[in-house]
Amino acid sequence: MVVVVAKVKAADGHGDEVAGKLSEMVAWVGENEDDTLTYACNRSAEDANVFLFFERYTDQAAFDAHMGSERFAQLAGDLQDKLDGGVEMGVYEELAAKI
Repeated sequence: MVVVVAKVKAADGHGDEVAGKLSEMVAWVGENEDDTLTYACNRSAEDANVFLFFERYTDQAAFDAHMGSERFAQLAGDLQDKLDGGVEMGVYEELAAKI
């Protein structure tokens, strides 16, 4: 099991637009990526411009397919110039979970 935690910060004035694009991506993943077991986007209660993803994939191939998808590339293009910095991402191997 591959687990990804990613943090994204919207540039000032773009928080709601980024939230909409991220929500659309979550819906798309839910409908199109059977090997993506969890794809959750969360918005910070302290800073509405900060978003945290928690993702679980069946294996490395599923994660690679997600990252290499045309839809992910579209999201990256949609968010260009709307983020404050890059994406902070950590990739982990699941040890134990209750989900």
